[in-house]
Amino acid sequence: MPFTALHADHGRLDATLADLGHRLDWSQVHKARPRPPLTCPECEWGLHAKVSRYGVRFFCHDPGRPPSCELSNESWEHHMLKLEMAGAIRAAGWFAALEVPAEDGSWRADVMASSADGSRRMAWEAQLSQITVDDIADRTDRYADEGIRVCWVHPGARPPQWISAVPAVRVRAPKEREQPWVVDDGLAGFVYRSGRWEFREETLERFVRWALEGQLIPAEALRRYRRVYRVVDGEQRRFKRDQWWTSKRSVADQDRHEVMRQRQETARAEREAHQQEQEEAAE
Repeated sequence: MPFTALHADHGRLDATLADLGHRLDWSQVHKARPRPPLTCPECEWGLHAKVSRYGVRFFCHDPGRPPSCELSNESWEHHMLKLEMAGAIRAAGWFAALEVPAEDGSWRADVMASSADGSRRMAWEAQLSQITVDDIADRTDRYADEGIRVCWVHPGARPPQWISAVPAVRVRAPKEREQPWVVDDGLAGFVYRSGRWEFREETLERFVRWALEGQLIPAEALRRYRRVYRVVDGEQRRFKRDQWWTSKRSVADQDRHEVMRQRQETARAEREAHQQEQEEAAE
């Protein structure tokens, strides 16, 4: 069920936009007669406009569609997450376009965010299916080659193996429709006093706004600070994270703490060496 369709006269339509992106009314494509010429941007098969029982507008493939079409094979959860990300991007004052392909076909962003002046772009990818660390890193690099930032978003119950290999977060879907989606993993703050990273939770909408505006950035956790602890189901568990979405202040605090730690280790080593010299002289 794609959210976008190609119209023979108007071009690319987006069902998540009030005017479909072309100052059109939904009634001009939904149950319209004669039927509008719509095709899938992915497989070029015929599409028709539909509305779910929850009021979600989308496009549906006509019978006999190619079984390999990725847009058609996406799950309902995948589509709902794309809607949430698009809504959060628009709430932040950015433009959100769904199912945007690269000119050369090397990638297709679930949601592409563009700043108001068009100078900045950031891809938001809902990743539910299994993927290797190497593959997701390659896809991230392809975006980087075109100057596009990216955040991978996983809604599963457990963190995927690539959660800290690329800029990524895990989100928790609401139990009630009125409740917000929440970033549950991948976001952290560095506590200088204890010298460690700590998990942070935030609504998806607020996280998206902060990431778009650069208030949150993907940052590497230094080797000494990669072990983190969290209480899960009443039990404290240990995790390993190589990078986080975090604030610039937390990055600076980690660096300051590492400088302090190295200075303390150097001073301790000098004291031990001095003490050993004294003992040898006494002997």
